[in-house]
Amino acid sequence: MELRSDPQSAVGLSTKKIQGAGAVSWGAMLLLWLVYALDANSRHLFFMVLPSIASEFKTSAEMAGLLAAVITISTSLLAVPLMVWVDKGGHGWRRKYRHLPIVFAYTLFTFLTGFNFLTASLGVLVCLQILSHAFGGVGEAVEVTSLAEWWSKERRGFALGLHHTGYPWGTLIGGVAISALLNAYGPENWRYAFLLFPIPMIIVFTLYWKFSTAARYRKFTAHVAAVGETAPSLSDTPAIPQKGVLKDVLRNPNISVIALISMFAIVGYFGISFWLPQYLAFVAHYNFAQAAAYSVLFTITGGIGQILWGWLSDRIGRKLSLVIVFLWLGVGMYLFRYTSVSLGWLIGVQLFAGFAMNAPYTLLYAIAFDSAKPGTTGLAGSVVNAGIYAGGFGPLLIGLFIGAGGGFEQSAGYHLALVFISALMFVAALLTALFTRETAGWFKRYDRSLVSRSACNMS
Repeated sequence: MELRSDPQSAVGLSTKKIQGAGAVSWGAMLLLWLVYALDANSRHLFFMVLPSIASEFKTSAEMAGLLAAVITISTSLLAVPLMVWVDKGGHGWRRKYRHLPIVFAYTLFTFLTGFNFLTASLGVLVCLQILSHAFGGVGEAVEVTSLAEWWSKERRGFALGLHHTGYPWGTLIGGVAISALLNAYGPENWRYAFLLFPIPMIIVFTLYWKFSTAARYRKFTAHVAAVGETAPSLSDTPAIPQKGVLKDVLRNPNISVIALISMFAIVGYFGISFWLPQYLAFVAHYNFAQAAAYSVLFTITGGIGQILWGWLSDRIGRKLSLVIVFLWLGVGMYLFRYTSVSLGWLIGVQLFAGFAMNAPYTLLYAIAFDSAKPGTTGLAGSVVNAGIYAGGFGPLLIGLFIGAGGGFEQSAGYHLALVFISALMFVAALLTALFTRETAGWFKRYDRSLVSRSACNMS
């Protein structure tokens, strides 16, 4: 909804500045943040206890990397087909009906991973984690899309940035909890973490189910109209997508190219998530509990960065912000080689890199949502989600680098891996600059690219 340049418009603008986002939007933010944080922890648990798993099953660096890669890539398996199904179930508050079975599935398979008689076999452990991650990936797509539909379009960057802190800050809380668990019961009892997971998940999703109602969604849209902003109206997002919608979505560079770039981003993210605990445990010689705790320090500034870059993207532009973030990561990733020098270096490097570590995903989703045609928001988000987790081969590459450098206890392979990750971030910045179009903010009028605005569904 555009404000007219008359007194009534001025009143609306003033009201917007005073009132901002409404209580309903903030309520949805809180509950969907908790749901997403728990979803993220269900998938990050494997990485946090990987040193214990590698020790118990006596896996090599290459094998550990392969298993982590297979499990991570599985996160992308169901995102697109199941999001088509989810979109057909309705948007806004109605998404909860098809969200529920997805949450049930990834919670169940996470829980089953905690039983000794099942995961005494490494093969069964991997299968359960593949299933948990596959449904968890769909869950993320639903959770991110749902959040976008509870906030006005003008505040989308900030909202997605704040919501996506469920990964760094949610997993930071999880990392601290897992560290305490390993300290209390010993690293050999890593399965306890998976057994305890369903308790908070059941509580939080029950609260979200009760919150997400038609009456509350009407209250949200009324508030958005009152402050002169634009709601993602249910009438603008038909429940049944048109035939051939996936092909149409993939023709849009701001979705398909963004999905490719998101794959590069996650190679770096999951690559460093695999790299850091092993480096701290086997090269810097921290114990396994310390490695689990210290390997998530970047999530402190990771959450701040997501909020900051999301907020900035609403003002200066999403594409411009994304290019800056990737350049920052190119430098930050390389600096991880110095994390073994001292605890000060470990903290400093992680906090510096963290400001950009989680920010790409906020911006990638926001660009795709901004560019999606009516009725395809969920599908656009799932394509980006599939691209993100297709980059799960990152741990495999890192494992190969570590193995080629002499194994877990030699630093050479770790350092070579960082050169690769850093270079990949610079390539992602270049692709963003050349093959996407700006969707918001100051930079939109100055943006140039090798693709047209019309191809990206931008006016």
